[in-house]
Amino acid sequence: MGVALAQEGSFGFSIQAQKGVYEAPSTWLPLVKRSGGRGEEIVLQRNITLLDMADRNAFQSLYYSAGEWAEGEVAVPMIPGSLSALLSWIQDRDSEAQGRWASVVVDCVNSVKKLTDAKVRRATVSLVKGQPVICTLDVGALKMESGTSPAPTLPTAVPYIFREATVEIATGGGALAEDINCERIDIVIDNSVEAMAEGMRVTEDTAPQQMYNLAGVRCWGSFSRDFVDEAVYADFASGQEAALAVTLARGAASAVISLPRLVYTGSDMGLPGSHDQRIVERVEFVALGSFDGVTAPVALT
Repeated sequence: MGVALAQEGSFGFSIQAQKGVYEAPSTWLPLVKRSGGRGEEIVLQRNITLLDMADRNAFQSLYYSAGEWAEGEVAVPMIPGSLSALLSWIQDRDSEAQGRWASVVVDCVNSVKKLTDAKVRRATVSLVKGQPVICTLDVGALKMESGTSPAPTLPTAVPYIFREATVEIATGGGALAEDINCERIDIVIDNSVEAMAEGMRVTEDTAPQQMYNLAGVRCWGSFSRDFVDEAVYADFASGQEAALAVTLARGAASAVISLPRLVYTGSDMGLPGSHDQRIVERVEFVALGSFDGVTAPVALT
């Protein structure tokens, strides 16, 4: 067996037609290294608990599993022409407001992770100047087992990059207008999935039985912007609602992230105290749905 090289790995997934039925991946994406982390950190949680009892035994000798499941993060680039399935998995809900189940394969070269009944618990989209646009998925799955080496078909297009993004911000209660002064945007999409837990009935299967979406999508984030004017800070200080839209486009391919209602919750700005630095404001926000409950706080198209 040869040395395992990261270049030989891959990540694939497919939306399942029904819970419990594995489907071979139909969408493949490369993995990218996150800042301060790896490209993939999905791990099997066996939840082994040791028993330490008054049983005339000086040693720990008994144990049990409190349930098994898989969870962790995957970082993938947003690539033109390869986003429809990914966006569907992140945000689509059924008639009972539950998220989509998916099958996942992570080829770790000498070992293959095969997941069934996986959901996106949280997705973080990061747009940073000079870098590809990255989507970090926090994934939970009811079942994980060893798989066989796949034959992936990976996209060949270059990922969207920051300079291809058109950023629009609504200030002063007005309409969206292009803003060229942002240098970083982080948008967190939380699917309100309950915490992983052991099965609720006594069976041979110790995996959780469900991963319910307990509420609608929640969204928050932040952006950093050159302090060219006080428009954003004034909205923060006065409590004025805002809006944000980010459009990625290359040729006929495009992706849009829309947040129609924002409330700024914090503003971090101060003089750098150095001649060779400019003033940058970092603003934190929470995205809200419409008053009638029809429009979600964030839309990915």
